[in-house]
Order: sequence, then structure tokens, then C-alpha cells
Amino acid sequence: MCYQKISNIKNSKNKTMKNIKKLFTLATLVLFVNSIFAGDDGNEIKNFRFGLKITPSLNWYKPEGKILAKNGVAPKFGGGLILEFRLAKVASIQTGLQIDMDGGKIKYNNGGINAPNANIVSYYFNNSEESIEKYGTTPPADSSGAYAFYQKYTHFQLNERVYKATYITIPLLLKLKTKEIGMMTYFGQFGVNSSFRWSVKADDKVTSLRGTSAGATETKTKLNVTKDASFFMATLNFGAGAEMNLSGSTSLLIGLNYNLGFTNVVKSNSDYLVRRQNDGFGAGTLSQLPQTLKSNAVVLTIGVLF
Repeated sequence: MCYQKISNIKNSKNKTMKNIKKLFTLATLVLFVNSIFAGDDGNEIKNFRFGLKITPSLNWYKPEGKILAKNGVAPKFGGGLILEFRLAKVASIQTGLQIDMDGGKIKYNNGGINAPNANIVSYYFNNSEESIEKYGTTPPADSSGAYAFYQKYTHFQLNERVYKATYITIPLLLKLKTKEIGMMTYFGQFGVNSSFRWSVKADDKVTSLRGTSAGATETKTKLNVTKDASFFMATLNFGAGAEMNLSGSTSLLIGLNYNLGFTNVVKSNSDYLVRRQNDGFGAGTLSQLPQTLKSNAVVLTIGVLF
């Protein structure tokens, strides 16, 4: 009986020692993590911060060449996660993951159908599938005869297009900021946005070129033109803003940035849009439409950093 009591006491001591060791290990781990992430500033700014943001913007495409022309600005919206790694008291690397809505309005400078040396931009529209047919430099093939062919397809001249694109974007920015002035900290930042295409839709204003409806205008909406867009887009990103400290390391963020695109957002030679260059004798040369569009945007950022 006495032996059993002694054994119970020993087991209790062993359990107590194990619990003390666990608590000591946990406390050491907490202190270690705190030493990594806790800063030495009065407002407890950390070496690593994260947050959320929304990014309303005004977007437009800048075309190159004489056939495509800018046709206005499109309001867009986005948002996502902010990750910030402090390099020094006044410098940080900022990245994250965000969903961006992009796009622009384009006008196509078409000449008269028989005007010498005029350009006509067109495509064949599959009436049953409500999609643009991929055909390169010739009309799509159909073995059922001309009548059935024109029942299935409508040949449209493209006059205007509104692009509506969605991207997954990873920004990489250098952020330089002032010391805290009252409750405010001011910053400037610059870097590169790497964007990966998710989907691209288009709303088109078109004119029918064949049949009894020739000359009639209409609008085609929500056309899927994803395959005619580049998979990757890169933009220079620079801007400025301010943070207002709310409590501890939590701050309200507001900034204004300019995104300057330097890659083509569409394929250099379209697989769907065809350029006809008239020869002045009722005929013309067909070729894939050469196209270059670069994305530009003014972006307002509103977010919270923790």
C-alpha cells in the first residue's frame, strides 16, 4: 500500500515536470515568434504585415497603328490580399494576390467597302452557337452549300468593341515611407504587376455585310474572346498614399496608383478578326488583323493593414 502511494507520487511528479516542460517550450516558441514579427516602433509596426484591399479603377487600352483607336475609359473594380515585408524602418517589399478587372473601349477605323486602299475589319459569327468563328484568312468551311452556309454564319464588320477582362495579379513593389507624423504615415511605391489571364469577354457594335440584312447595325454582347487574348500581362505600377494608425499595428490604407502597360494584351495577329485591304476594283487582300493593345489604369486603393 505504501509502495503504491510512493509510486503514485512519483507519477504525479513526472506528469507535473512534463507539463512544466511543455509550458516552457510553448513560452519559448511564443517569445521566438514575437521576436521575429514584433517591431521596435512605438506603434508596434511589425516586420511582416498583411491586409485586405479594394481597388476601384479607370481603365483604358492604348492601341498602336492606324486601324485601331482608343474609344474611351471603362470603370473597373478589383481587390485582394496584401503582404508586406519590412526591410528597414522606412522601406518594405509589398506583394500579394488580387483579382483585377481590366479592359478598354476600342474603335476600328473601317473605310468604305469599295473604297480604294481602305481597311475593313470583320469576322464570321456562328448564329447557332452565338460565338465568333475562328477562320484565319478564309471563311469557315461548310460543305452543305452556300445557302446553308449563310444561314449558319453572318459576316459582320466590326466597328467598336468593349473588352471586359479578368486577371489574377501578383504585384511586386518597393514601398518607401516617412516616419509617423501624428497618426499618419506617407509613402511612395513603384514596381511591376504580373497578371495572368482568367477570362476575356467583349461587347461588339457590328454591321452586317451580306444578305438581306446587309448594312444593318446591331450589338453583340458577352462574346468569349479569351483565346484571342495574351495569357500574360505586365504593367509598371507606381503611386503614393498614406496610412492612418488605428491601434497597435493596424492601419487604414489609402493610395492612388498609375498602371502603365508594356506588354500586348491581345495576340499580335488575331485568329478571329480579319483585315481586308481593298484594291479599288471590288476585291481585296485578306490577312489576320495585326493588333497591339496596352493596358493603362488609374487605381484607387482602400485597405486595412494588420
